[in-house]
Amino acid sequence: MCPMSVWRDAQGQEKKLRQRNTWKPVRVLGVDGAYVLGWGEKRPVVVAVDLGDGQPVAVGYVDERDPQAVQRWLEPLVQRLGVSVIVTDDLMTYKKVAENLTLEHQICQFHVRRWVGRALKELSNTLPQEWLWVLDEIKTLISELPQEGGKRLYALWKRVAVRRGKGRHSLAPVEQLRDLLIRLSETWASFCTFYHDPAIPWTNNGTEQVIGRMKMRARTVRGYKTWPGMQTGLMLAGTNSD
Repeated sequence: MCPMSVWRDAQGQEKKLRQRNTWKPVRVLGVDGAYVLGWGEKRPVVVAVDLGDGQPVAVGYVDERDPQAVQRWLEPLVQRLGVSVIVTDDLMTYKKVAENLTLEHQICQFHVRRWVGRALKELSNTLPQEWLWVLDEIKTLISELPQEGGKRLYALWKRVAVRRGKGRHSLAPVEQLRDLLIRLSETWASFCTFYHDPAIPWTNNGTEQVIGRMKMRARTVRGYKTWPGMQTGLMLAGTNSD
């Protein structure tokens, strides 16, 4: 087949997808970033997925580490599609964007359990013996996800008394424990958003599956040459035709 004919067909199909998604209501939107090979190097993209049907809604040439850029890209989607909830990883960018756009926010629990597990493992090797019981409490709360978990973590934070040193570049183990406790306490509500609405998943697996299909296709074409080509290719690759 003529490569140009295939390319025109692909562009036409991607245009149909965009037209279909332009006004389709999406209440729960999964959002995540990725890096895809394009015009010579890895390029940052942010992918938005309708977690109702698992289909990609939009792909933006945006670095997810830039809250303002993510908000500029996401805000028109939220307004046009009627989004009320976003599901993301625990990157601080998304917490800020959700607050600025007054959206409910569910943080993927796989991400939380992974990084908290690493933090607890490191602290178990450095904390004084008298504070090791706190690690067990945190592990239980993360596993069970009680809705009052934020309050319990805050109470633990108050019990772990520590005097901060001045002018130190690294935190002592007990100080690190306190920082972990207050961080988890302040974001706990976003761990449990799914409790009050069965349509909200507790992980962002749906978005990650779409990104996985996109990355697989990107590898087979050995990178994209332009942003329009990347956008078309990623949208088509991410669409589940089952």
